[in-house]
Amino acid sequence: MQVHIRARMGKPEDADAILSLLATADAALGGHALRNPGVFAGLIKAGKIMAGCIELHQPGGGWALGAAGVSAFIGEAEAAAWAEAPSPHFAAQLLDLEAAGSSILLAPPAIGCANAGGGLNLFVLGFACAFAPGSPLVPPLLTRAIEHFVSCHRGYYLKRLMREDPAPVAEMFVRSGMRSIGSFTTADGSRVATLMERSDTSPLFPHSPAAMLFQFLPPLIGFSASERRVLELALDGLSDGEIAAELSLSPHTLKRLWRLVFSRCAEALPDLFEDCGTISGVTGVRGPEKRGHILRYVRHHPEELRAYRMAVRN
Repeated sequence: MQVHIRARMGKPEDADAILSLLATADAALGGHALRNPGVFAGLIKAGKIMAGCIELHQPGGGWALGAAGVSAFIGEAEAAAWAEAPSPHFAAQLLDLEAAGSSILLAPPAIGCANAGGGLNLFVLGFACAFAPGSPLVPPLLTRAIEHFVSCHRGYYLKRLMREDPAPVAEMFVRSGMRSIGSFTTADGSRVATLMERSDTSPLFPHSPAAMLFQFLPPLIGFSASERRVLELALDGLSDGEIAAELSLSPHTLKRLWRLVFSRCAEALPDLFEDCGTISGVTGVRGPEKRGHILRYVRHHPEELRAYRMAVRN
């Protein structure tokens, strides 16, 4: 059975579809959506929530949501308290607190500070698949979802990884190295809280998905947020025209961003372009080659694409 699957980051306009799917695995998230319409979309737009959409190509054309996952970085006090005394449906609690005006989920500037400081606490707010466990579509969807999750979260200085799942799903994460820290009987079934801390990863195989999330090197280049977004879209295979449309940029502005990317790389990592000639700009015969060098580098160094408060240069 040939299945065409793609993974992409969720957008604010995907919020309702994502929440509807997540509610099938966590009824409390559905309750949050009813109480607070529009909040989830706002959190995605503000960069406080990372959403992953795993989509299936439809025979008649177009793509349909096959699985979705969402995560967020939370404050140290909230993370430590939950790790010490976990409570059920914590994801809905966090979203309700955000809706009430509490800044529990970290925004990009705070993520950058924690990433360059004591480390980040990642809470998986939810994951759900649109198909029953016995469906032949489930294994390829789960495989792509895990790959996308690791790709989107590698490169951060992670202190804790936390999640709460239905009991059958939690068993899979316990086998991967996470620790069960609490079990709950709720109206929608048994749920289990799991935790992995940086110190837990040393016995694990270094290339396991869980251990890979805790591998970290500080970035060397210091791209701006807009430059990181351009690079992320280029890594996804988008053309310059598609990147400009996605970010609502003029071709001139996009070319200027690429020149800044080239300049930063040339300053921080001059050897990166040693066989590309001089750095002159995006256009010209050398442009695609320079871009290829940069994309290969950031693909293997995801820390360069993460918010990070760089030290001020004298």
